Amino acid sequence: MELEPVDVTHGETKVEPTTQLSRHRYAQLSQGLLWLNERAWPLGGSVLLIAGIYLFQYIQVEKIPLSITSSAVVAALPAMFAMLVFVIAMLGALIVMPAFILFHRLNDAGERLSDHLSFDRGKSALSPLHRRLIMHWLYGVLLLGLFVWLIGALASYGYNSGGWILGLVVLGIATLLGHAWMITRVWKTRVSLEFWFACVMSAFIQWVAILNVTVVVARSVSEYVEDVWLFIPFMFLELVLLWLIQLGGAYFVVVVRRHEHPVAHSALVAMVVIFVVGLIPQTSAKLAGVTLQLPSSGARNCTVMTWAPSTQLLDAIKDPGNPGSSIRLRLLAEADGMYIVRPWRAEAKAVQFVPRSSVTGIDECAPEPQES
Repeated sequence: MELEPVDVTHGETKVEPTTQLSRHRYAQLSQGLLWLNERAWPLGGSVLLIAGIYLFQYIQVEKIPLSITSSAVVAALPAMFAMLVFVIAMLGALIVMPAFILFHRLNDAGERLSDHLSFDRGKSALSPLHRRLIMHWLYGVLLLGLFVWLIGALASYGYNSGGWILGLVVLGIATLLGHAWMITRVWKTRVSLEFWFACVMSAFIQWVAILNVTVVVARSVSEYVEDVWLFIPFMFLELVLLWLIQLGGAYFVVVVRRHEHPVAHSALVAMVVIFVVGLIPQTSAKLAGVTLQLPSSGARNCTVMTWAPSTQLLDAIKDPGNPGSSIRLRLLAEADGMYIVRPWRAEAKAVQFVPRSSVTGIDECAPEPQES
């Protein structure tokens, strides 16, 4: 009887590949944290610099008299930066999240679309599969963007009956399936049912992202563009920018996964991105406003203040029908025991100061009466 040879290694324990990968990731994380700790002073100075830029842009755009010598303002800069990172990360995640499908397995073979997303060293030209991936992703973004524009166009012309809504639902389902079909045709190979379902979910998240970005863009250009047809060039630029950001985010993930120090690399890129965004006055002022207004107002966009009837305050913010309450206000900031407020939706940049000690309560604004 002949025995089969058995491979025996004395004194050694075989380690599973998954365990080795986990240990490698933990080692990379530990090295990255050590790298950040060794550069705490320059990174800390960069944090204060970037937070100061956002605060300056907010003061400049909203015309708010906040003193940079105030101890409360200076002490709030690190917390302000942390909130900026959180807000920007959440907004970025909403925009880049649809690209997760590029890292999903196509089939049991373990192939992914992201395997062909990176550029090969020494090759300046794009491979056919790389080019097809880029163009199919653009076609999918434009298709969903066209559907979002169609919803806005029909709503602006008053087509909101039950039949039109049902038709839009059917068209929306067809659009999501069409987007998923475009992604599955990037690589002409068999894809699993799980990948098809993930493509549909990615298309739905993409639709939500395009819808939210379109609402922001429409509000920004509403005073210049009133017709939905004139809005098409703005929306096309929005979709192209969204396409570039999503592919750029996916490419960044590919680079980070292959980088020797992913934590340090990610931290530096995040600092650069936040710094660049801070150089855009309107955008950085909006983001800084979120970090200053939400904590001061208790996460309320529109606020109504109440105080004792004997309190002497400016008539500009008093409610004539209710002496113990204010009109609808926008709470811009709170510093050194003073609320800095402005009438809700006021075009003028004038602000009013309300002593915090005089305020007995802050509440959400009541819903505005509907015009008949």
